[in-house]
Amino acid sequence: MIHVLIFLPLLFGVWALIAPQQARPVGLLGSLLTLIVGLLTFGAFLGGNDFAYQVPLLGEAGIYYAVAWDGVGAVLMLAVVTATFIALLAAHDVPPAMVGLALLMETGLLGLLAAQDLILFYVFFEATLIPSLLMLGLYGGAGRVRALVKFAIFTLVGSLLMLAGILAARYLGGAPSFLLSDLTAHKLGGTAGVWAFSAFLIAFMVKTPLFPLHVWLPDFHAENHPSGLADVMGTLYKVGLFGLFRWALPLFPSAFAIFQPWLLALAAFTAIWAAWIAYAQTDWKRLLAYGALSHMGIGALGIFSGTVAGGVGAIFLLAASAVYTGSLFLFAGGLQRRFGTLELRPTSGLAKSAPGLAALGLILVLAMVGLPGLSGFPGEFMNLLGAWQASPIWTFVGFLAVIAAAAYALTAYQNLFHNAPDKPAPDMDSIEWWWGSLAVLVILFMGVYPKLFTEVLVPSAQALVGLLGGGK
Repeated sequence: MIHVLIFLPLLFGVWALIAPQQARPVGLLGSLLTLIVGLLTFGAFLGGNDFAYQVPLLGEAGIYYAVAWDGVGAVLMLAVVTATFIALLAAHDVPPAMVGLALLMETGLLGLLAAQDLILFYVFFEATLIPSLLMLGLYGGAGRVRALVKFAIFTLVGSLLMLAGILAARYLGGAPSFLLSDLTAHKLGGTAGVWAFSAFLIAFMVKTPLFPLHVWLPDFHAENHPSGLADVMGTLYKVGLFGLFRWALPLFPSAFAIFQPWLLALAAFTAIWAAWIAYAQTDWKRLLAYGALSHMGIGALGIFSGTVAGGVGAIFLLAASAVYTGSLFLFAGGLQRRFGTLELRPTSGLAKSAPGLAALGLILVLAMVGLPGLSGFPGEFMNLLGAWQASPIWTFVGFLAVIAAAAYALTAYQNLFHNAPDKPAPDMDSIEWWWGSLAVLVILFMGVYPKLFTEVLVPSAQALVGLLGGGK
């Protein structure tokens, strides 16, 4: 079943590309079937099946097609298949090729989450970049070339550095293969380990992102297709926290120990600085880009704490934000269709003429600011709880970023939906009701019953803490 789940979107993605007139029904069918298989897989995983499969690709080089689900991969897999279906359900007005490219990205994302061989992970990691670049380059806004070049440079430089780190981890560490189990049994230490860890760190900082390697992010979102589909897939592609959790920290625990105090400070600074910049934005996509950057700073604070609570919180936050941040980009796309602009305040008092849209926007915004009972709260709370065990000072800074999120998000919401009514706009159409209702149900479920996900994340987080030499 694991192979079906990974490659089913690829099949439908190719179909959508070669039959563009059928792209929307093909995209909906493919993403729905992938969601169903994903739910069945997650249920089987809860029953004890990890679907592990391993076969040599280049046996003499120690490269394997090795895939399996652990708690971290399974939870993020569920987030990917859910967010992709929501995005394709909402995307009724996009160029047909974008549907196919989104499905190709879904296969890449599922593959990198399941990979248990570092070269296989790298192949999926890089393959996922291609559809993202094509969606931006072919269907982005007037400034798409500049955004594309910036995104490509940061990503490719990080990827090349990581490739060098991969080779160092295997050959200097003396591992017999690129399998995760072999690499963690033959960890690379000393000066070489510090340099290899730095290479991984830079690559994953780009894909989290973290300051100062975030500068591609605002233009990437601002210039992407206004529908929000490419932004949802781009949000899912922010796999830096996963990469740190799965690969960088377990392979180089001694190097991480050297960097840890500085990384905690960097994560906290990213969180508060991005929240401050978000408050000054004038359009929805840039506000959401900086808001997401701030949240990833909170997630990194949890990862870098080296604690079980922080690790669980970071992955939970990554999964939750895939849905609520992705849905906010789709919400912004709906505003752009109504007003022809992404300005934060194209009108005011919109709640009077579009109460359904106001209700959806409120729930999505409250999830983003971490209201208890919604999906944003458990991850933020656990991140800060874990970070407190490592550094109370930087935890306090992270907490200020959480407060700041309420300021910039609720201010933007109030200016648009309340105050004196200005230009009226149509309320939600049937498609918006469908995808909005599904997003709200997921947000509520994750907020009310996070235990379903945190329980499967704890063993992976405990294993990571054990590799780091801690017991928190």
